[in-house]
Amino acid sequence: MVANYLTKLALFAAFVANSVSAGCTAERDATAHFQVLSYNDVYEMSPDSDDSQYGVLVGGPSRVIPIAKKLRQNFENSLVLFAGDTMAPSLWSGQFKGLQMIEAHNALGVDFACLGNHEFDFGIEGFLNVSVASKFPWLNANVYEAATGKLLRGTKPYDVKIFNSPTMGSIKIGVFGVLYDMQDTSLSLTWTNPIDAANAVAKTLREQENVDFVIALTHQNIDDDNTFSSKVKGVDLIYGGHDHTVQLQTNYGATFLKSDTNFRSIWISDIKYYAPVVVNTVKKNAFSKMSHKNLQITGAMPTDPTFDGKINEYSDKIAELFKRKVGSLCAPTDLTKNLVRKSDCPIGHFFTDALMNFYGKIKPNAAIMNGGGIRTEKVWPAGDITLGDIISWDPFGNIITIIETNGDSLKRFLVNQLQGNCGDNVINANGQYTHNAGFYFDFKCTGPSTGELVTAKWNNIIGDDIQDTDKVTLAFSDFLKGLFNNVKGTTSKDIISIREGARFEVVLEAYIKLQEGNLVCPNSNPVRGPAPIGNLFADALLTYYGKVSITASVMNGGGIRTEKKWPAGPVTVGDIISWDPFGNIITIVETNGATLKLFLQSQMVQSCDSSSLIANGFYTHIGGLYMDYICISKKLDSSKTYNGLT
Repeated sequence: MVANYLTKLALFAAFVANSVSAGCTAERDATAHFQVLSYNDVYEMSPDSDDSQYGVLVGGPSRVIPIAKKLRQNFENSLVLFAGDTMAPSLWSGQFKGLQMIEAHNALGVDFACLGNHEFDFGIEGFLNVSVASKFPWLNANVYEAATGKLLRGTKPYDVKIFNSPTMGSIKIGVFGVLYDMQDTSLSLTWTNPIDAANAVAKTLREQENVDFVIALTHQNIDDDNTFSSKVKGVDLIYGGHDHTVQLQTNYGATFLKSDTNFRSIWISDIKYYAPVVVNTVKKNAFSKMSHKNLQITGAMPTDPTFDGKINEYSDKIAELFKRKVGSLCAPTDLTKNLVRKSDCPIGHFFTDALMNFYGKIKPNAAIMNGGGIRTEKVWPAGDITLGDIISWDPFGNIITIIETNGDSLKRFLVNQLQGNCGDNVINANGQYTHNAGFYFDFKCTGPSTGELVTAKWNNIIGDDIQDTDKVTLAFSDFLKGLFNNVKGTTSKDIISIREGARFEVVLEAYIKLQEGNLVCPNSNPVRGPAPIGNLFADALLTYYGKVSITASVMNGGGIRTEKKWPAGPVTVGDIISWDPFGNIITIVETNGATLKLFLQSQMVQSCDSSSLIANGFYTHIGGLYMDYICISKKLDSSKTYNGLT
């Protein structure tokens, strides 16, 4: 099987070479002939599926390594090119920071690579570790470090490959790389326009390096590659990444190709180059002829035994890493399907709160998690939890995305999801139940697979109804995004796309690290608020005067004292006096909503310093209501009554 398959590959290349040269024999023979193996967007060392599934696309570098080796063996003039994105996201990347994938690229004998957006998931230092381990250059013509204004360390704008083969001819090939502008200042990077950078470096390659053929490696959306291929001069061929789909485009300018993700397919290109010549005093320009084959990587193809051993080594390492403690549960936590698939629950809050807090540069105002995505079917005891535990809670490897949509689309999606839970006088535990953060709702089943959204309100100070025109920045998994897109009448645009997002276990672990002492205490309240001690004070105010029904209470943070973390155990009268030592008298007033909001605004704005809160005692704890407050300036603007109060 191995010999037969690789022989077919060689025969394909020979056939292409013969057919190309036959088409141009009347003019002149080719000056040089070379082969290219290309791929992009690869994150997994192991194949996607069971080897026994004959003919199914399984991918994996171990099946591509024999092809690359045979290419080198059969063709002296050959290149292996990688068009970016490898450090994340994958289950293993979260632990090995992308270094495990460099083992694959090195084994493939990559000649040149360009940057992908995921090369910065672990910051500049994470990429520098990867670049040092790489046995190939990373080409980058447009990404700079903000601190120095210099090209990103560990990269170079272009490189040159010279072939001098007695059988395949001589040619000088220039290669460069560009990455789309990620517009993410948190990475401490800046980007120049890819087209401007490409035109400049292509000119350098042509006029200073005197190359015969120019290849661009790009990592950007297909629309950008369409524009790139038409506007960049001096480029003969483009290998791109970022879209995770197979593409060959010839309609705009220079041909560009993209492969499927995770080695499910690769491109094999056969290229013949014809140098400029003078015939009867007439100069004939250089040109090239190309043929490209998209090669699907299936379970029928052989693997590389040496690399299989390397995969096993990493598998053993990850098994140990799964035992790593990431935090502790403070109380027994229910993850059984009868809870998570039928009702609001603390673990659902934990998942959605994590979604709200992961992407620092973008703050969603809504998050959704489907009950079917929460697994293990057990009540977890209080105590330590490991990386393997949180992976088991959501074992699907989903990517967390953020979209911008509107209130109407959000409500349409909620109805579409929740009515699937409606059975014949029962709630079906089919996984469609929706856990949420940033808003809350009531849904009523009216019959089998039918129901209505009774209320849908924001978690803000007055519980505003979600209006159809409200702007919604929604965080959820790529699985739910696919369902959202299929609901009639919904509209959205990507803020964090599937190609840019992080895996769910990475999001959960990051949220655990935000908790004091890494202690996980999932909130039981569907409307989550600030510090528990503030809630205790405010709730006490609501319940003391039995003869008067109180609808709201307010406590300033500066009134809560002792500046310590109190241990679990008995408290005395002296203790609670020390919590508020000022001898304040509790009063009740009758007012209206406008006055209450103005008071909250006047208090909270004094805690604002630029876009953050300062600990000056004005922060307001509340009972009977809830609010979201965003600092947008330090000074209260009297012309904007509720400036900042959302």
